[in-house]
Amino acid sequence: MKYSRSHLIDPSSGTYHVCSRCVRKSFLFGIDAQTGRDFSHRRKWIEQRITELSQLFTISVYAYAIMSNHYHLVLNVEHEDLSDEVVADRWLQLCPGREALREREDGLDLQKVALLADPLRLEVIRARLASISWFMRFINEPLARMANREDECTGRFWEGRFRSQALLDEASILACMVYVDLNPVRAGMSQSLDECEFTSIKRRLEETSVDDPMTALGKQCVIPSISEITLDNYLELVVWTQDSQSALRRGLNARVSRCLTHSHTNKDSWFMDHLPKPETWQRAVGSRENLTVYAASLNQKWIRRRARIRLPTY
Repeated sequence: MKYSRSHLIDPSSGTYHVCSRCVRKSFLFGIDAQTGRDFSHRRKWIEQRITELSQLFTISVYAYAIMSNHYHLVLNVEHEDLSDEVVADRWLQLCPGREALREREDGLDLQKVALLADPLRLEVIRARLASISWFMRFINEPLARMANREDECTGRFWEGRFRSQALLDEASILACMVYVDLNPVRAGMSQSLDECEFTSIKRRLEETSVDDPMTALGKQCVIPSISEITLDNYLELVVWTQDSQSALRRGLNARVSRCLTHSHTNKDSWFMDHLPKPETWQRAVGSRENLTVYAASLNQKWIRRRARIRLPTY
């Protein structure tokens, strides 16, 4: 059953895992098996766009992975008290207006004055700058146009609206970040984390010291839910999760245990309740208790929970 986006996403707050996929699951970011054309450069388009939008929207990017036919994001809606001038400036960077106005030297100033004189319009724009739907729209729509122009064709580029799931607790946020960062390794596109192109883990390794706390990408703000976890701790958790899923080992070392403890979970709940599964998609991820509270907030009796998966013992 499909639900309206307003039923799935709280516009005022929350952390969400979102995914957008190419039409017919075609490899429009990778290598086309039929023609042999390489579209990998489009993955760079998306990465650059994510970075740009994270500076304009009041939305923080916690993790991302851009694959050959889809991409994943972990996004958090922030509470930023922006002045009217900042709202107008950011919106005009996103939507600079008609070409006739852009060509005038004072065109941008005229548009800004018009916006500042319209408080109702400013409130609409302020809400859009905190909207995940508008964030995704400003990624997908321009990229579809660029790709269609490059291919000299028309028609749909994306298979439909993006998918989203609410992350209800610290463990689910951390688990989803790990899941997203491991996507290229799980798909066989990379052998190690430092080879995972167009991912947040690759970017963190290039830009962040291993002793620094985990921060939102492109911003200096620490991720509140996992503020006590350093990048080094996080890398240990990612590697342990990867090896556990590959049936190589299940032991917990001290740093992995510390990450799980800070997120109020344990190794069994980590895999069964919090870590997303490639073959399933649910509206929200979290412990049984948090799913119950979330269902009540939507005036529902229950939220369908992923079937429990028995893990092998070693």
